[in-house]
Amino acid sequence: MSQYPEHQQPYQGGPMYNALGPAQMRGQQLAQTSMILGILSLFIPLVGIVLGIIAINKAKESEQLNSDATVGKVTGWVGTILWILSVVPLLLLIPFFFVMAA
Repeated sequence: MSQYPEHQQPYQGGPMYNALGPAQMRGQQLAQTSMILGILSLFIPLVGIVLGIIAINKAKESEQLNSDATVGKVTGWVGTILWILSVVPLLLLIPFFFVMAA
């Protein structure tokens, strides 16, 4: 106790927690998973295409549960498109190298 009771702050109660329902928590978990997979899809070759597609699907599930998953969706699309644009030309060049070697 303070020796000056008139200057003492009244009890404010405990910290305020944001109570989320199970659907909201699931939506946030899906949004975080989507974001992580989307970021990984930018840096992991070949597997990035699959991770990007999974990130996009997780973001859609999250948005159906009213959670914002914009980062996961955007990074998923960017990773998928990036790896498709880099892998497809390589696949098209492989026959060219076999013809040149023959």
